[in-house]
Order: sequence, then structure tokens, then C-alpha cells
Amino acid sequence: MNASNKILILAALVAIGPASALIACEGEPPVMSPENPLGATPVVAPTTAESAAPPTAAACPPASCMMMMGASPPVAPATSAPPAEGSATAALPVPPTSVPRGDVTGAITTKPASTIGGVVYLEDGPTEDQPSRLQTVTITNRQMTFSPFLSVVAVGGKAVFANDDPFPHNVFSPDNEKFNMGNLPQNGAHYRIFKNPGAYTLLCNLHPGMLGYLLVTPSPWYAKTDAKGNFMMKHVPTGTYKVTAWAPRQAPETQSVTVTEGGATLHFDLHR
Repeated sequence: MNASNKILILAALVAIGPASALIACEGEPPVMSPENPLGATPVVAPTTAESAAPPTAAACPPASCMMMMGASPPVAPATSAPPAEGSATAALPVPPTSVPRGDVTGAITTKPASTIGGVVYLEDGPTEDQPSRLQTVTITNRQMTFSPFLSVVAVGGKAVFANDDPFPHNVFSPDNEKFNMGNLPQNGAHYRIFKNPGAYTLLCNLHPGMLGYLLVTPSPWYAKTDAKGNFMMKHVPTGTYKVTAWAPRQAPETQSVTVTEGGATLHFDLHR
């Protein structure tokens, strides 16, 4: 063996030694390093192809990854079996999805007979599922009249008094706590919130011939009659209530009624 061949063989041996050591230790830190304390299970690093791809759940399960980062693995939530039939939990009542209801229908007759109409309302109307009435009523001075002639609003509602005529009007009432809205110019308007139930005669001190009525009911459960005196109060929750019938220039009358899902029928005879 000549000298040049010996030099080549020695160079090859020198190169093979470090390369084999790198292959044996690839991805493993020294045994006594902080990343791999004594006795810890070594973690095998992925190959070059695997390291180029994004990590997957199979390559690093959540629990093992969290352990590597020093966190505790998540605990699966405890599941409970459905309550056994007859147990206290299973026996809890199911709240009803709707309230039983019925319609209150009937008629009002007056003496002397009148086509003005009237109002029927519940004195002690239920507070649950009240009718979503518009709690603002507009009473307009139009062509020397109050329009509508008879208006209804529940306690707490607002009455807006407007003027469509090309000359001023006035709105006042001598009833109950009395009120005076002052003069209303053309296209003007004033409003008042009514906090107490009662019937109000509407007058104009500038035009004595004008007349109208406003009824403030104790609950929003009410119905106006038609020209023949018939009424229908819809979807009243079942129960027993006091029902009052009112008409202009008539003495009101109150009856007791029990509303069932089949409804209830009432008839009122009013007189002065």
C-alpha cells in the first residue's frame, strides 16, 4: 500500500466516526441535560419529511403534548345517566307551554236605545299575557267634532289631543280630577297621561256644541261594542273576573264571569 492510499483510508475513517455518532444521537439531548432528565423516556424526533409536514394529533396527542409542556392533561367531563323513571328529577312538573283562554262575548242594550256604543272591560284583569294594545290614543279635533267620539285607554296610557281644523280649539273635562289642555292651534297637539281609571266628558270652551268621551279602564282587557251593541273580548286567560259595562250617559253595571276555554257570554242592560 503506497502512502497516498494510506492517507485516503485514514481520512475515510476520520469522517465515518463523527457521522455515526450523529446518527445514533439524532434528536436526543444529552442524558443529563435539563430537557431530558435522568430516567426520562427519550422522545424520538421526526424524520426530515415528517418535520416538514404540520404536526398531527397522531404525532402529538393532546395529553402527551401538554405533559411535555408541564401542564396536566384535560380531564373528560363526567357524564351522568338519565334519571331513572320514578326518581325525583324525572317527576318534576313540566311548565305549560300556553295559558288556557276563552273569548268573552255578549251585548249591551241601553234605555233609551242608542247607537253611540259602549265598552266592556275587566275590573281585575289578569297581569299575565296582557294584550299588547297601543297605549297611546289620539283624539283629534276635526270638522268641529272629537274624533273618535268615544276613545278608550288603560291606566298609565297617554291621550294625545290634536287639532286638524284651520282654527283653534280647546279640550277640557269637568269630570274626576278635571283637566284643561288649553287652546290647540291648527296642527297643534297636547298630551296627558292618565293614572287613574274613570270616564271623562270631553268639551271645548270655544265651541260649546262639541262633545266627546274618553274612558280610562283599570286594565288593558277591554272591548268596544259595535253599532248594535255587540262585543267580543278575545283570548282572556281562564278564571273568574269582574266585568263592567259602560256607555255614555248610562249607569255602569258590573257582573261576575267565569271564563273557560269554551268562552263566556254576558248581557248587560244599562239605563240612566
